[in-house]
Parts: sequence; C-alpha cells; structure tokens
Amino acid sequence: MIRSRSAVSAVLAEGRLAYVAIDVGRGPLVTPVLYGALGDDLWFVTNRNALKAKVLARRPSVGWVVSAGGSAAVMTGEAQLFSLSDPRAALARAALLTRAPGALLSWTKRNPRQVAGFLGDSIVRPRRALPQDVVLVRLKPATSLVVPLPPGDDEPAAGDRVTSVLPASLAHLAARPTGVLGLITPEGPVALPVAWDGATATLPEAAADLVAGPRAASCVTFDDPVRNRPTQQRGVVLRGDGFLSEDAAGLRWSLIPSRVTYWDGFDTRTSTLAPPAVLTH
Repeated sequence: MIRSRSAVSAVLAEGRLAYVAIDVGRGPLVTPVLYGALGDDLWFVTNRNALKAKVLARRPSVGWVVSAGGSAAVMTGEAQLFSLSDPRAALARAALLTRAPGALLSWTKRNPRQVAGFLGDSIVRPRRALPQDVVLVRLKPATSLVVPLPPGDDEPAAGDRVTSVLPASLAHLAARPTGVLGLITPEGPVALPVAWDGATATLPEAAADLVAGPRAASCVTFDDPVRNRPTQQRGVVLRGDGFLSEDAAGLRWSLIPSRVTYWDGFDTRTSTLAPPAVLTH
C-alpha cells in the first residue's frame, strides 16, 4: 500500500477512466467516467438528469478508483456539483467557478477523441449527446492509496442466471476476469479493483481496511475498453448481497447477484434475476 501524493498523481496522469461508486439507496452502483485532473481532484461531466447527478446531489459521499499499469489509485471523498447552465448554482459554488475552466480544459485535453465522438453523436442523437443542462462534478479526495492490481486468470463462466437477462452483445462482459467492486461502508461508498472468477472477487490485500463488516450490499462492474463515442459505450453491473472471506488466494468477496444493470450507448436497463437454484438431496 502506498499513500504518497506523488504515487497517486502518477496513476491519475496515466489512467483513462475513473470508476465512481455511489449509494443509490439499495446499495452501491459503480460506473466509469472519463475525467480531467487538477492536482488530486478529478472532474467529470454529466447531465443534471443523470442518475449520478441526482444521487450525488443528495448523498455527496463517493468512492472512486483509477487504474494504470499494474497499480490503482483508490480514493474516497466528496462530490461537488456545479451546473454550467444554472446561474444560482454558479453563485452557490463561487469557489469552483475559478476552477471550472481549468477542469474543462484538462478533461478536453485528456479525451480529444471522445470530444470528437460526442460531436459526431450530436448529429445522430442530439437530445442525448448534447444535454441542455451540463453538470461538472468535482471528486475531492479525503483518503487515497495506491494498491497493486489483483491478477485476473482465464475468463470465467458468467452463468445462465446472468446471461439470460443480457442482450447477446453484452453477455461476454459478465465473463471478464477483472472488474471493479463497489461497497457501502459506514464512511461511504468504496470502489476497488478486483479479480473475478464468476462468483467471487479477489481484493487487493492493501485495501482490507476499506472493507467494513463481513456482509454488505455490493456490486461488480465490467465494461468494454474506452470508445470514442457515447453510443459505443457498453457495460454490465452485477448487483446484490455479498460477504467477505479469506483463503489461500487472499481476501475474497462473494457476490450473490439479484439484479443486473447494463448499458449499451444511451440505453440503460436493470433486470431482476431469478433466485439461485437450491440444491436438494
């Protein structure tokens, strides 16, 4: 485990996506965002009507993780929302107003292909690609550490319970050997990089102190590599109850999914899973 500011900054400079964990009330939800960086603060752009914006306006506690190379920066803190089209919000966040231009510039410079992709999608889906009320979100860390990424093995089997509710084009995502685990702790949401075997996540040992309690609502998120256009983004989130254990492989978090949230471009859906089969003798 590394807590130095320079180590965190090095990961943020090289990373591509931040996986942001929020508390939606029934448990955590982790989704990826493109980001800009000013110091250790991360900034991303969303829409006022997006789920992340609505949740963070009510519950600003947030966790996020950025991976680069063989390491990940795991951070927890608070989100601050700044509406670019609401004068009242601008006055309420006057301190952020001076940072907004630099944050947007950082976001644009880090993601030039995605900026071009957004413009392309604005022609095809103008109401979705260019929302009328853009919200700039600042992730301000209170805690941060750098951990080694757990190595993923061969792609696991996703299981019929999960694949039965997924479109065929997304079924492969639930069989990824690595993902991001989301947990709700007394201090707030946490996002951790994990190796995945189809039912159990292997956690970085250095992150053990961030996992509070043996059982909790949890999720594991998988997504495609970064694409250039919003309509090309795809991801799957397994959501349900989980519990902590330890074996020869290290700290493990077993997830029993009861719901699956997935997105394909702008289309996002959540499906309920059938209860797992009970073996009888």
